[in-house]
Amino acid sequence: MEPSSASTRSIPSAIILEILAKLPLKSVVRFRCVSKFCNSSVITPSFVKSHTTRFPIKSIGLLITCSARIQSGQMFFYADYNGGLAVPLLTIPPRFSRYTTKSLNGLLCLDFGICAQICNPSTRQAITLPFVVPVNSPSASSTYFCVNSFGFDPVTKQYKVLNSWKIPGKDDPEYRVFTLGTDQSWRLVKGGPSYYSQRESICIDGIIYFRCWTSTCKSSRAVLVAFDVGKETFQVIQIPDEISVDDKNSTDLIAFAGNPAIVSYNHIYDDEDSSLLIVWTVKDSIWDKNGLVMPTDLQELQIKQAQLYYVAGSIRSTGELVLAPRRISNRYFSVLYYDVWKNVFRRVEISGLPDYAHQFNDFSCIDTVTVSNYEENILSFT
Repeated sequence: MEPSSASTRSIPSAIILEILAKLPLKSVVRFRCVSKFCNSSVITPSFVKSHTTRFPIKSIGLLITCSARIQSGQMFFYADYNGGLAVPLLTIPPRFSRYTTKSLNGLLCLDFGICAQICNPSTRQAITLPFVVPVNSPSASSTYFCVNSFGFDPVTKQYKVLNSWKIPGKDDPEYRVFTLGTDQSWRLVKGGPSYYSQRESICIDGIIYFRCWTSTCKSSRAVLVAFDVGKETFQVIQIPDEISVDDKNSTDLIAFAGNPAIVSYNHIYDDEDSSLLIVWTVKDSIWDKNGLVMPTDLQELQIKQAQLYYVAGSIRSTGELVLAPRRISNRYFSVLYYDVWKNVFRRVEISGLPDYAHQFNDFSCIDTVTVSNYEENILSFT
């Protein structure tokens, strides 16, 4: 008996897309391999908008970044907030970046000075942006203060990379912007402060925040610079003297309770008061100082692992601070969460990260690790 025409009839494209839009991101990524139609359809703006409506971007766990063997690339892992086995997401060659931004809607910027990469661990994709200047340019030999930051404008839905470059010998720094999906090259922007940018940044509600040194002298103080991603304008926010001259290694810039914040560890390093963590938050250029008492478990853990923990950020859904070690020292990676409102700590163990000494048998690896929130984002670069 011959098969009926109905059994060989193809499924309409509109129905296929409707089905795909109802699937979680992991399934959509797998279906890209099914056919050319699926591969090309799920990256269109209309499908991305439809899928994001059903699956809004939100934090689902931790994103852990560390070096590959002999610094041959950068590895990204996903870990549940409750700990457990870390899941490898993506490895990006050919080298370890100078600095990696915090996850922004699931996307990250890898800073290499005059060049940068944007990666999406969810879709296992990465793109390399054009060089800021040609590699044979005389200024390309001095990129210590050439820093890339990453931002998102919630109004236009555009992602932008801000490059700030203070070239020694020149009076004024150069600021450039690259808009993903629009620009083919970097654009110069005016109005930026004449300071030296640090390799750190956060983006909150369409504003990129980063600290700068006012000079290269030892007595230089720091300021906080706010860059409006949509308007492409700058604002300088003065930092209280109590923390403006602190060594960068004793402070971190984070997002906390919807505002930029600077965490000071000076008291933790001080034997007289080793349990106090200072968090400075700023809103409308007004700073608020808060002292947080650390648990004895943290001090014992730092002594046991022979390293200090830092505040990696906060979980948006709960407001908990995330404390993580700056380096991978053994096969188990301990993360602490601190609920500042309830004054409650909890600790989780994460396994599956590289064990540089035993697994790689290579002590030349950079064992520095960074931790941020992990959000799934269907945005594609192709």
